[in-house]
Amino acid sequence: MKSTQRFDIIVIGGGIGGSAAALRAAQNNLTTLFLIGSKASKLRSRSQWVVNIDNMIGFHEGIIKDQVLASLRRANHQEAAALIEGQHYHINNRAIIKNTLERLQADYADAVTIILEDCKTTQRVDDGFVATTESGSYQAPAVVLATGIMDEQPHIQVHDKSGNIIDSPRAIYPFANRETALYCIRCEGHLTRDDAVAVIGQSGTTAEVAFMLHERYGNPVYILTNGDEPTLSETTHELCTAYGIEIIRDSITDFVSAGVGQLCGVTFTNHPPIRIKFAMIAMGTYRVYNDLAQQVMANLIAGDLPPEQRQIAISHKGETSVPNFFAIGDAARLIDEPTMKQIYTAQEYAVRAVDTIDHRRRRKMRAAALAHD
Repeated sequence: MKSTQRFDIIVIGGGIGGSAAALRAAQNNLTTLFLIGSKASKLRSRSQWVVNIDNMIGFHEGIIKDQVLASLRRANHQEAAALIEGQHYHINNRAIIKNTLERLQADYADAVTIILEDCKTTQRVDDGFVATTESGSYQAPAVVLATGIMDEQPHIQVHDKSGNIIDSPRAIYPFANRETALYCIRCEGHLTRDDAVAVIGQSGTTAEVAFMLHERYGNPVYILTNGDEPTLSETTHELCTAYGIEIIRDSITDFVSAGVGQLCGVTFTNHPPIRIKFAMIAMGTYRVYNDLAQQVMANLIAGDLPPEQRQIAISHKGETSVPNFFAIGDAARLIDEPTMKQIYTAQEYAVRAVDTIDHRRRRKMRAAALAHD
């Protein structure tokens, strides 16, 4: 039987929050186990689908592009400069995560162990926590959980490989990969400012997203309930009428493409087709990946939602109700405060959590040093 390997910290989840936590832990010289998950689990993460982050200062292609262009022009490489000038370089979640993994492997290999497996279980023990994967078990006095969420996806009827008609979300995926199906109004809403957009969902939250888009950009906005009856208040209906936001209750039959991943319209069972350039998915949370937090009895945010859709309750340091067990990113939420699903929020709480763990570790070192003297 393999012995349990020991670390100063275990970081679970390979998205933006987990990557930021692992990097901070390595920079603080903490021995770190980084469980980034399997390929299958990464595809179930929201970070794979919210791919545009040009709303963040510092994360824009122009910062590096300008320096590269200046270098090429100084070296009189005008042809290469012209080529780069005409390119668009995405700085997105996937690029940041890839770069962070490369930095960890190149600069902090002595401090960080990276494992491409899912964490199966977490367990409280006398001096911390034990995390298990398919290949082993690992122990640390502190854990940072950054497992994220998955949004509810619009289902439409498609043919499977056997020719049977099934309800599937597959039709939206090509557009999600190309930033024409969007998931975060804070990160991506500004992309729709010049074009018609359909907000998919049937709840009050769906309507709020539609209102925000109209109020900010004045562009044509539709609400598509995809066959479901909208659960909207009378005031919400009145505001939709005042803003000229049409609520289409008919079932979606197809998302129309104008090229690879380029959305240009939606068709319905009976309603006439509409022309749009973007779809904003606002159907609510399908799944909060909080299983590992529940295994150590960490509290979830109270509410009427089933446990699998409730976020993990945290303090301002990112700590759950279980001491030294932290949760960051979309899966976590401060008690009595609105959810802030932002990339920089995940990074901020990653730093808060890791620095708190580091502070407690160093405090013990000082106490031990003084006791020894």
